[in-house]
Amino acid sequence: MSRASVFITQILQFVSRVDNKYKRMNSSERVRIVSSGNPSLPRPGFETLRQEDCADPYSDVSRSVNLVPYSLVNPQRVQRKRPVLISPNSLARTIIQKILNMGGAMDFNICKPDVLTKEEFLMRQRIEPIISSREKNTNTYEVVSPENIEAVAAKGKHCLMEADVSCVKDLLRREIYPIIIHIKICDKNIRKLRKLPLRVDSEEEFVRVCRSRERELESVPCLYACLEPEEWAGPDDLIRVVKDRIQEEQRKTVWVEQDLL
Repeated sequence: MSRASVFITQILQFVSRVDNKYKRMNSSERVRIVSSGNPSLPRPGFETLRQEDCADPYSDVSRSVNLVPYSLVNPQRVQRKRPVLISPNSLARTIIQKILNMGGAMDFNICKPDVLTKEEFLMRQRIEPIISSREKNTNTYEVVSPENIEAVAAKGKHCLMEADVSCVKDLLRREIYPIIIHIKICDKNIRKLRKLPLRVDSEEEFVRVCRSRERELESVPCLYACLEPEEWAGPDDLIRVVKDRIQEEQRKTVWVEQDLL
């Protein structure tokens, strides 16, 4: 296994000479590449390379990159409909509206926030958890709590959330396991979104912002579903693919990295 790990790693490094030593799995991937630069942190499934395998001090292998078959995770089987987060967040509101307006939307509902005054908002922050919030106007806040999400799940529906993926850790700590759908946006498929009512300064800026948002997924302690550009042909097709992927993710086991919570 040790020699096989070396061999496969050399192939991967040869094919993609990249500086990024860590790649988070999405729900369709099978392996993870991690940096083992700190030898004091043992990982299950990892074997220390033999001396002859690391004889070349200038090889990619000797620079502490190895193939690890798994990370420390806990499986969770969720029977209730799980809430849904759309990434990048700038597409969330538009996609949610499209899902609810198309046929076959009986399995979905929006997450209705509580509307609070500034004083009520500050008081609730001190006494109970808040998953997400935004300032509606000078003295009014829209607040989503775990109870808002559970209310939708209790009706047997997926709770469609406009929140950012930064709330995932708070959800997991409260044993709420979201489905994360990441839509990969690039120069090739940005033209497909022109029919959607998106408020953007320019397509180039929108692509740049979407790419920067992808980095947020690196800190998410669970798997996510990634929609590649070639998986959809236009706005209506995108909504269909998103709905199908939500149903597919609902059937999967949720794997949570407890160390990241």
